[in-house]
Amino acid sequence: MPMLMSIIPPGVYGNSPREAKFLLEDQKRAFRDCMKLVLEGSDSEKLNHFHASAKSSFLAGFMEANDNFNDANQLKRLCILKPNPEMKMGLNSVAIVGSSILSLLRFGAILVESEPCVDTRFNEEDRQIIHTLLESLDIEEDVHNTSRYDMHHREGQGKKHERLDVHRSDLLNATERVVPAHTTFTHLCIFISHYIMNHEKTLDEVAYGFMNDQKTPQGRRTKVPATIDPL
Repeated sequence: MPMLMSIIPPGVYGNSPREAKFLLEDQKRAFRDCMKLVLEGSDSEKLNHFHASAKSSFLAGFMEANDNFNDANQLKRLCILKPNPEMKMGLNSVAIVGSSILSLLRFGAILVESEPCVDTRFNEEDRQIIHTLLESLDIEEDVHNTSRYDMHHREGQGKKHERLDVHRSDLLNATERVVPAHTTFTHLCIFISHYIMNHEKTLDEVAYGFMNDQKTPQGRRTKVPATIDPL
């Protein structure tokens, strides 16, 4: 079926960045939830839930997009049906974003357990940076309830999730740290935000279709202020 979809119309489905864009929107939703909870909450169990929802939805979305591309790629000997190699690079970037957000969720769980007081978890500068990053995220509203992440999140509510394999000892004592843990978390958020912003532009530029002569409508655009350097 995926191969059939990839050639009707010829080469469109498996070569289109459409699924990758859907997946990126889910990744942004998980990224937003992680920053909000670590900034404002003290419940590491919620982070376990977010991690489980993000991991299962990311894997399902990536496998579907990657399988579609691979099926379309089997027709690459027919030059007019050859998938755009930029799509493969786009899928690789989506995988990097997903793994980075999952790592951030794990780090967030350590931070919440190590610094249980919300008021002292971040200094004012880092707190303001994270607020700015949250405001800069441009996320598609899930009006039709089709978001895999939201569906996995709803299905997992009320269930006991396996605790992430993290320990307070994973963070050095404050006197031994070269960089405070909250600053490291903030720097990771800055890196992910800039990566997302650039990847949104890249996916918009991926050409697909019968002769690679089509593009999807411009998607959402995260706009990280120039004052927040990617480090």
